[in-house]
Amino acid sequence: MNAAHASATARANAAPNSRVGQIASYEQAMLSALALPAFTPTQVAYRNSAIASARAQELDDAANRPLSAAVVARVDSLLGLPPSDPRLGVR
Repeated sequence: MNAAHASATARANAAPNSRVGQIASYEQAMLSALALPAFTPTQVAYRNSAIASARAQELDDAANRPLSAAVVARVDSLLGLPPSDPRLGVR
């Protein structure tokens, strides 16, 4: 997950299929998911589903190791993403 250390500029200019580009795609998917409202139980479930989907589809592709809650929390922290349950989307 070294690609998560790339700068925002590098992520913005990365080739889509590169590790850095895949991390950038994950970051964008997570920002979209985290921006969803979470006031009602239905909204919370939809937001959690979007977070899990971003991790399962975007981060899993970029990972060079099995995803765990610890790995997800570290990547999210490196990207400066708002806190979320790191177990969502982890098998």
